[in-house]
Parts: sequence; C-alpha cells; structure tokens
Amino acid sequence: MSTRADSETRGTISEIIDFHAKEAHRNAPLRGCEPSIERQKILSRHVKSGVFLLDVGCWDGSFSQFLDEVKYVGIDINRQALELAKQKGLDVIMASCDHLPFKDETFDVCSMIEVIEHLYSPEKTLREVYRILKDNGEFLLATPNFVNFIDRINVLFGKHPIAGTEHQHIRFFTWKTLNALLEKCGFKLEKREAWFIPFPTRTITRKFPRWRKLMRIMAKALPNLDEGLLGKWRKIS
Repeated sequence: MSTRADSETRGTISEIIDFHAKEAHRNAPLRGCEPSIERQKILSRHVKSGVFLLDVGCWDGSFSQFLDEVKYVGIDINRQALELAKQKGLDVIMASCDHLPFKDETFDVCSMIEVIEHLYSPEKTLREVYRILKDNGEFLLATPNFVNFIDRINVLFGKHPIAGTEHQHIRFFTWKTLNALLEKCGFKLEKREAWFIPFPTRTITRKFPRWRKLMRIMAKALPNLDEGLLGKWRKIS
C-alpha cells in the first residue's frame, strides 16, 4: 500500500523544470523496457513497512506492488510509463535522476532497479541518491552482470548480446566494478542477492523452473557468474 508524498516535498518538486525529461523522452517507447518482476520481488524483501521510499527509474511503478505500507514516490523520464503508474494511483514525478528534485536526507530507502546501466553519468546519480537518503539509509540496486556465465562463453565465440550501437545499455558492471563505484560514492555493501546462473543457456534456465531454482542456489556460491547484480547497500558517513 502506498501513500502520497508530504506537501513539503511536493512543493519542492513543483519548482523543478526538467527539460531533459520533458523533451528528450517525450515519446520514448514502452515496448522492450518492461521491468524484471523477479528482481523486484527479490529486492522487495529488504523493504520494511512504514519507510519513505524513492524508486528511481520507477517505470510504471510495478515495484510498489510488492511493498507493504510503504510511503512510495517514483521518478522516471518516460512520460508514457508514468501515465501507467498514475493510473494505479501512485505518486510519481517526471524528473531526471541526475538532479533528484528532493531535499537532502528525505528518504529512508532508495531503489534503482535496472537503471544504472542506462545512465551517462552513473556517479553523478549515485551522489544524488546519497544526498537524498537519510543517515544510515538503504539503497537497493539491480543491474545486469556483464561477465555472467553465458556471456563469457559468447565472447569466446566473438559475440555478445549487447554488442552494437543500438542497445540501450551503455554502462557495464561486474561485482567488483559496481561495488567499487558505490564505495566511492559513500555506500557499503550489506547484502548480496542471487538471481540465477544462465547455464547451459538462458533459454533452458528460464524454461525449466526446477533447473532455474538450482541455478539460483549456484549463483549464491558463484556470484561472479550470476545473470544479475542485486543487493542492498547502506549509506555511510
């Protein structure tokens, strides 16, 4: 269950004029950008009731369906996706994550699920997240693992699914590089989550639930081969 942002925060939001969000992404397509519900479910386990949560890159607000009694606010730059979120009665704002339109230390928790790989300036965004989080605040993040098992094999054969200029992902991470960036921006890893190892192929792993479950167990033991990078970080002083 979500509640609306307080009037003080809303007043701050109303003063923001985000030209990048309003112009560059006015007609951005919806198809092909659907959020990963499974990753949302995994990270939702870290969200306690009663917290004030900012969902950065919220899309249609689908993450909120897994949250119980949370004060939810979402931002995104896609106007069409935000309209879908508004139809669900969610409190969402069109704004760029490079300039989060909130006062310092406003939120208890911030989530950024499948967003950082799309950003031109991920460090700038992470410093904004640090700014709007309260002391000791929690940061939930998910992004693809650039060196997951199957893509290591693909590279050996001279191919990679994100190769080419038209792919929407422009930033690529491993556990080591992601955690190093987050530490640089003032966050400490508290809990690493597992998704699944795409072995022997993504198709087989996704098609057979029991095998997928086994591959999730294997991902806990071999996180560097996991399909995704998921976890909870904490803001440190």
